[in-house]
Amino acid sequence: MVNPLKLKMIICKLLTFWIIPSKNRKLIREFLFWFSLDDYRRFKNSNYYIVSLGSSCLSRALAVAAGLKPRRFYGEKSCPFDLYFSTDIKRTIHLIENDFSDFFKDIDLDAFPHDGKLTMRQFKKRYLKRIENFLRIQKSEKIVYYIYSNYTNVPEAADITRLYEALKNKRGNKPFRLILLTNERVDVDNVIQIPYDMQIQDSRAIEFIINRYKDYDNKYTAFCDYMKNKLKNVIIT
Repeated sequence: MVNPLKLKMIICKLLTFWIIPSKNRKLIREFLFWFSLDDYRRFKNSNYYIVSLGSSCLSRALAVAAGLKPRRFYGEKSCPFDLYFSTDIKRTIHLIENDFSDFFKDIDLDAFPHDGKLTMRQFKKRYLKRIENFLRIQKSEKIVYYIYSNYTNVPEAADITRLYEALKNKRGNKPFRLILLTNERVDVDNVIQIPYDMQIQDSRAIEFIINRYKDYDNKYTAFCDYMKNKLKNVIIT
């Protein structure tokens, strides 16, 4: 029996194979496959933003998989840490504290594997826009949920406290929450923590977590289901 979701994607591909450039073709395919009128209405009237702080694309992927963060075709703008792979939390904090003023200085492009085909000029153009999006959201009156995940190393309490204070300083009196996703609880105040003992050991982990065709059943899908419920309980939709 044919998986109906795979059949749906085949139809999406047949309807869009002629569209160029490829980035537009991919976006339209995502729209045809994922679009929901209920989600569109909900996102349009939402009173919050979700912003990933790294340390990988997992923070964004979990929020999208939970139906809490809009996909690109809904108009969601990317921010600089969405596809950032680095466990150097001090660097992340530093960039927030100085409004990304030295973001491009001595930058390690290996930390941005999804942008590996870009020239430096193209990379700067793309990330200047993403920095602008981050700073614009930072000034919003809506509540901002910042998500930092790290399943490689448990962050030091002092670093999480400094990260929280950096966000608090930038937000002023505007509402925000910092959500920490890591293997075990860290001894800090004012931070929402959702600990889960997880080791990301498979290069296909994000594919399993997104589980587009609902044909995977493994530790990553179980992890995603757990995190979906926990995030939905935390984020006001």
